[in-house]
Amino acid sequence: MDEAAAPTDILRAPREGASEIARRVFAERVRLFYRQLRAALGASTVIAILLVTVLWSESGPSMRLLGWIAAMILVQMARLLLHAAFMRASPGVEAAPRWARFAVTSTAMSGACWGASILLFFDPSSPTNLIVMTMTATGMAAGGIAVLATLPLAYVLYLATHLPPLIILLAAAGGFVNLAFAVGFIFFILILLSAVRTIGTTLDESLRLRFERIGMIEHLEEARAQAESASRAKSEFLAMMTHELKTPLNSIIGYAELITEQPSATRGDKFGDYARDIHSGAHNLLALINDILDLSKADAGKLDLQEGLFSVGATIERCRLMIQPRVDEGGIELRLELAHDLPAIRGDERLIRHALLNLLSNAVKFTRPGGLIRIGARRSPDGGVVIEVTDSGIGMAPEDIPRALEPFQQIDNGLKRERTGSGLGLTLAKRFAELHRGRIEVASRPGVGTTARLVMPADRVVP
Repeated sequence: MDEAAAPTDILRAPREGASEIARRVFAERVRLFYRQLRAALGASTVIAILLVTVLWSESGPSMRLLGWIAAMILVQMARLLLHAAFMRASPGVEAAPRWARFAVTSTAMSGACWGASILLFFDPSSPTNLIVMTMTATGMAAGGIAVLATLPLAYVLYLATHLPPLIILLAAAGGFVNLAFAVGFIFFILILLSAVRTIGTTLDESLRLRFERIGMIEHLEEARAQAESASRAKSEFLAMMTHELKTPLNSIIGYAELITEQPSATRGDKFGDYARDIHSGAHNLLALINDILDLSKADAGKLDLQEGLFSVGATIERCRLMIQPRVDEGGIELRLELAHDLPAIRGDERLIRHALLNLLSNAVKFTRPGGLIRIGARRSPDGGVVIEVTDSGIGMAPEDIPRALEPFQQIDNGLKRERTGSGLGLTLAKRFAELHRGRIEVASRPGVGTTARLVMPADRVVP
């Protein structure tokens, strides 16, 4: 059996080398003992004073009564000082066994004082004395479970020093009633010991489960912190690498443009085709690197908004003009359905335009020739703005939508696409919208098409 799951001996402190959970459970039992001790001391002192008062009225003044109550008060004061010292020290797990020994010793002293009261004052020939002494002993023994069950060894010693003198004196007095009382107290002790062991075991298991749960939570928090640190490191690395890659790519693009601009007389046709391929490939690679750079900055919390005021309609028109060549090349119809009352928005126009272009690029990519793409925009009921891109493309299953919103995820639709992508389009659109406290909503059905909405909150709208 795993050490952390093994049962604890509730009568003893954990041995050296015991599991951390076992030691924490024991330390918590000690802490619970001291937390409840003060109230128990008050109750015990009051009962002792009442007992002396009853016996004083029954048998008259007695130096033995005064001496016993003085000794009892001294023991209770010593225990109270012990309680104060514990609360002031607030000891940790390592010191728990030492404080447990103090608790057990002081409890045994208290039990011995109650046992001495029986030896000094018990008179089985007096019905009043018999009733008072047996009721006091019974009540103190039963009431002690509430506090002492947290340290069962303390309770065992408390009973061992408290009740045996009463049983012995009852048996020695003879008579059926006294013998019956003696036997009854023996069974009473056995029941109390069984009860305190059951309570102690239950408390032990409860505390063990509690600390195991706390340990799991701490482990998960540590794992989460490590994952977040690794994610930040990855994002920072990607941001650095993509930045370094952009410089040579810009040079390649520039030189490719110079070559393609040379007069055809100075170069062969294939040479020009090669230059155009280099130029196109470098542009595509630069776009991918820019996407990765933006995603890395967003994940690392370093993508700051360059806020300003811009027109929703003008931004949509600009995106339409940029995507129109691809729409025409694919034989797709593109419609604008814009509300007449579209407002201005406060935000980063570049990021919103980038998000919208990503949605449009996905629509073009997954729409067959002869299909339809609609760009709509309207005010939402809560005062915000909704920009909607709807296509009649191949669509996807609703359960695939969450995966499509994750980075580098591409849904397998069973069709060969002429244009591949990095799988960052929807992810970046989602990140850019969230930076504006907005959101991306996607609805899709296979064979029917997809609708992607860019929802901007009302506090971004300029009245």
